[in-house]
Amino acid sequence: MRISKKAVLPVVFTVGILLFATTALADIVSKSGYDTLKDGLKQSAASCSEKFNNFTLDYSFAIKYNGEIISSQNDVKKFDRLNGATEDSSRSLSPDGKVSDSYYYTDKNTWINGTDIGTGNEAYYYTEYTQERETDVFDNPFKQDEAEDVEKIVDAVVGSLKDHVVVQENADGSKALSGSLSEVQIPALVNAVASLQVKQALSGQNSYSARIPVLTQDIYVKQIEGSATVNSDGLLDYILATVILSGKDAQEQVHEITMETLVKLTDINETIVQKPDLSGKKVQRTTERTSAGPQISNPEKFIGTFKNDIIIEQEGKFVKIGERILKIAHVESANIAGEYSEKYREGFETYAQNALTFTFDATTSNQTKSDAMFEFRDNDGSNRSGSIYLDEANAKVYFNLNMSSGSYDSVFSPVLE
Repeated sequence: MRISKKAVLPVVFTVGILLFATTALADIVSKSGYDTLKDGLKQSAASCSEKFNNFTLDYSFAIKYNGEIISSQNDVKKFDRLNGATEDSSRSLSPDGKVSDSYYYTDKNTWINGTDIGTGNEAYYYTEYTQERETDVFDNPFKQDEAEDVEKIVDAVVGSLKDHVVVQENADGSKALSGSLSEVQIPALVNAVASLQVKQALSGQNSYSARIPVLTQDIYVKQIEGSATVNSDGLLDYILATVILSGKDAQEQVHEITMETLVKLTDINETIVQKPDLSGKKVQRTTERTSAGPQISNPEKFIGTFKNDIIIEQEGKFVKIGERILKIAHVESANIAGEYSEKYREGFETYAQNALTFTFDATTSNQTKSDAMFEFRDNDGSNRSGSIYLDEANAKVYFNLNMSSGSYDSVFSPVLE
């Protein structure tokens, strides 16, 4: 699954917050609180993917400045592992004050995506499959290829921070963990990572910069507070974390930004995932075959041209200097093939000298996935790699190039008449 550009900032910050929060939760008598928390995360993830019949995950995230919520997101995800069904209700507040609700439901025979919920213009896209699909309701993140390496990095960052904690062992066998770190206790490595994440996340985010000062220098984590509960079965009930970032803008004024996140695991074996009643609703229905390749209803509809703009900042303004063009010629089984090119406007010949053009033939080793990998040569003749992902829900293509330099937008939209 790929993440939309609007969701990039919350995801970047949330990953950082969870990393910081785990460093704040430390020692208990016989086993460190950090290890207790990590074991709780692992056991919970394993149980969700292999043991629980059904469960609910509630995720909330907020960015605050001067006590005001600038942006927030809440997702309530319901999982029915036995019946292969998932239901997701989401509400987000964007920096421009717009509240958006969305809805998603899927099972072995059905895919439903609701848009503009609660606006009076809500619409539902309903796809019914002619054959049952294989559905992986919850994918254990600790089973991913990169999980072990990420865990080692987190362990190294935690280091000796395993003493800053208050632990309460309750009579029922559960453990309440809480911790706090001040700026003098936070390692330089954590601050370096935080500074990089903030600069990358806010880069080009005009909606954020209109309400939050853009921090450009002396960025550091001023304070971290975290709490969590591990029940008597070793499962994580919730994790709550707050991070306060401090930094200076271009005029060297100091600002603080607060980020909060809460994740809860609830209603284990009591969650009901039910197909929505769409009577009286605006519904666009389609019936599709089950694809043996990329797991989308009708992969052939992605054959065609997709584009996005090449944009630079010039004299304090954003200027379109050209287009990235993606032509998909073939989508079948585990193969996606086509051509990528860049076209620049007149007057920007300097950029055009480095225009990239190549054909690609992407394949995936797992035919139930819609990610496909490919190799290409850059303008220096060096071998590079990339990936392509077909996003059916949003009619987008994510075309990622593993290049070491330059600004690149990986999200492509279809060229429609």
